[in-house]
Amino acid sequence: MGTSTGRRRAAIGALLALAAGLGTVAATASPAAAATGDVLIIQKGSTGNLVTLQTFLFVPGITEQSDGVQAGAAQFAVTNLTDQTLTLTEKTPAGAVVHSDSIAAGRSGTFAVTGGDTVALTVPAG
Repeated sequence: MGTSTGRRRAAIGALLALAAGLGTVAATASPAAAATGDVLIIQKGSTGNLVTLQTFLFVPGITEQSDGVQAGAAQFAVTNLTDQTLTLTEKTPAGAVVHSDSIAAGRSGTFAVTGGDTVALTVPAG
């Protein structure tokens, strides 16, 4: 492994750690079954440009996390590294559901979004 590869990996690791601490994330505890593991979310604009990068960590007892769609974002690219399928639900600021989709455990997917809305990641009950 060359020096530049090691530096690149260190820089990527630092970026992911920094991204994990950025943004406002709401979490909900529930007696329903909870996932454990990480979810990586990359918000991209309509031309594919990076808008924001975040990681969520699901821990026992947490069944839902949510985050607002950043201005300029047109999609969430989601990598689900948890042990359960996650349901993503986009809601308007007024709370109306725009659409919903699922990302299986260990899978990735793209979820179209509108800036100003909120996306909730929910673990199915039971």
